Amino acid sequence: MPTISVLGIGNILLQDDGAGVRAVERLQREYTFPDNVRLIDVGTTVYHNMGILAESEKLLVLDAVKLDGPPGTVYRFSADEFRVKLPRKATSHDVGILNALSMMALTGQTPPEAVIIGIQPKEYGRWGESLSHEVEKGLDEMINEALRQLEAWEVSPVQNSEISHLKNHF
Repeated sequence: MPTISVLGIGNILLQDDGAGVRAVERLQREYTFPDNVRLIDVGTTVYHNMGILAESEKLLVLDAVKLDGPPGTVYRFSADEFRVKLPRKATSHDVGILNALSMMALTGQTPPEAVIIGIQPKEYGRWGESLSHEVEKGLDEMINEALRQLEAWEVSPVQNSEISHLKNHF
């Protein structure tokens, strides 16, 4: 089974910028994953997590992505689409993840297959630990999109309420 890393990127002190981290926290809380899947809150320090990238065969990145859609809109991109189609500053972290993948290629390492799932922020760069109402609502879709991608990679997480139900049944 391939090693899959799910990275939550963002700063939880800057409102909607922390959406990727909040999505990973919910996935950790609500689902149990097989041993080949790692869910990691990397905050804004992608470069400090190069070892994780090197150990991963597949990479799912969750982040706030500032485009033209209404707040809470969820986007899905391959790393190549993200690099080519998006404005230079679509996220405050895109340089980190894209540069990290490029550095791997330059050093002879094979970068993991990467998919980026982003959500359009409303409050971007403003101090506060809460997500805006629109992004909080959109987080469900972001998580569902992440689960669909994991299923495409043949990962079947179990919802924790199902585990509790099974334990109580026996």
